[in-house]
Parts: sequence; C-alpha cells; structure tokens
Amino acid sequence: MIAALEGCHERIRRFGGLAERVAVEAATDAERAEAAAAVVRYFTIALPLHAADEDLSLAPRLVGRDAALDAALARMTADHVEHAAVLDPVLALCRQLAAAPATHAALAPTLGPAAAAMVAAFAAHLALEEAIVFPAVAALPAAVQRELRAEMLARRA
Repeated sequence: MIAALEGCHERIRRFGGLAERVAVEAATDAERAEAAAAVVRYFTIALPLHAADEDLSLAPRLVGRDAALDAALARMTADHVEHAAVLDPVLALCRQLAAAPATHAALAPTLGPAAAAMVAAFAAHLALEEAIVFPAVAALPAAVQRELRAEMLARRA
C-alpha cells in the first residue's frame, strides 16, 4: 500500500522536474512537444486520481485518530484545491509548448519560474504526507490497507 503511494509521489516529483527541465534544457522541437504533452497528461489524468485516493479513501479512514494527523489531513485536502493556482499556469504553458514547440524561446521565461513554483508547492505537500500521513496508513490493519489498495485500483480501471 505504502509503495503505491510512494510511487505516486515519485511520479509527481519526476513530472514536476520534467516541467522545469523542458523550460531550460536544449532539445529538439519534437522532444519539447513530447515532454510538455507528458507533463500535461500526468498532471491532468494521474494527479487527480492520486488526490482522490487521498481525499476519498485515506482521509476518511484516518481522521479522528489524533490531532496532528487531523491537521495534516486538513492541510493535505486544502493543498489539493490550492495546487490549482500553481499547476494551472504550468499546464497552460505546456499545452502551448506541446502544440507549438517553436514558441519555446517565448514561453521558457514564464514556464521556468511557474514550474519551479509548482515543484516547491508540491515538495512541501509531499513531505507532510510522507512524514505524517503515510506512517498512519502503514499502521492501519492489513485488511484496511487491502481495501484502500482495491479502491485505488478501481479508480484506475
């Protein structure tokens, strides 16, 4: 169960890093378009599933166990809404770049800082979950962890 959650976090970090790199690394137009499209795909398809896993499956099973965990769960859920403010500009720029990679020089000065802000916001969010929420999930009975995993898989079916 924890491995699946950690895998999601690794992909969030990887695709956030890809958004940062596409702004600054030398690449062909085709490579830039492919990378930008991959960022958009990940953050519009997989990330919402991960947030749903946390908000709809994890949080209800963990809430009320202790004050620190409840505060972390509240922050986690609020972050999922607030992330739109840092994610939306990156997605808009990556969509433009995917559609017209020759515009890289014009988009890069905005995409770089936008991607860095997104990565920073997610870094704090992921660290909180990994420090407080994931250990609480790991402490759940095995049967509950199996239920959680089944719900996560069902969202992706």
